[in-house]
Amino acid sequence: MKQRIYIDTSVIGGCFDKEFKEWSDKLFEDFLKGNKIAVISDITLDELSFARPEVRNHVDIIPNDYKEFVLNDRQTEELADKYIKEKAVT
Repeated sequence: MKQRIYIDTSVIGGCFDKEFKEWSDKLFEDFLKGNKIAVISDITLDELSFARPEVRNHVDIIPNDYKEFVLNDRQTEELADKYIKEKAVT
């Protein structure tokens, strides 16, 4: 079973940011080779609609077989609230 990695706009945008390019590009290389599965939420797709075209379209380079799309629902909202409550994220 391949590792599934959730990516958000900061990871995608990192491919175009000098500071994070090396790490984001390595992750995308794993997606392109099929070593890992990119998990992309509808929230991330909404955020990408406001991004520069090269960032917005970068997800398209990942082959469809190595992408998974997930929808925001009550369970994801509860998990996000728990992360914030536990200060795992701010």
